[in-house]
Amino acid sequence: MTMSDERDALEEEFFDIDAAEQLSRRGFNKFLTLGSLAAVVGAAGTLTDGCAKTYSTIVVAHAGDIPVGGWKIFSYPADANPCILLRPEENTYLAYSRICTHTSCPVFFRPEQNLIVCQCHGGAYSVVDGSVLAGPPPRPLPKITLERRGDDLVATGVVKG
Repeated sequence: MTMSDERDALEEEFFDIDAAEQLSRRGFNKFLTLGSLAAVVGAAGTLTDGCAKTYSTIVVAHAGDIPVGGWKIFSYPADANPCILLRPEENTYLAYSRICTHTSCPVFFRPEQNLIVCQCHGGAYSVVDGSVLAGPPPRPLPKITLERRGDDLVATGVVKG
């Protein structure tokens, strides 16, 4: 008997190859199943976060505080989220995130052009709906939902573009 034959005989005696293959298949299937479940739970959590999000309501201005063609900066839903409130026409108030969707530069209202512009890279957004009209921004500006309650203009939510 050669040395190689002796080693093979010892391996067979102390190490059951069939049992090891079966165990590794079970282990792999168990890992695959648990990993898949974790991925599904994570995806479901991510999807429901956007659907179930509730926003506080805050008064952002009073009707008449902003002249026609004017604008005001405010924060919503948190202090770290700058927004812009516009009054393009007599009875029209609109609000958007003030952060350009390209490189997070601040945007400004240009009433003479009826545009929201980003001076960093020439981005331009529609006043009507926040959609991209020019430049490199990849997405519309998130719109702040407003309600008029008497003379108060109240922010009630955020609609992603």
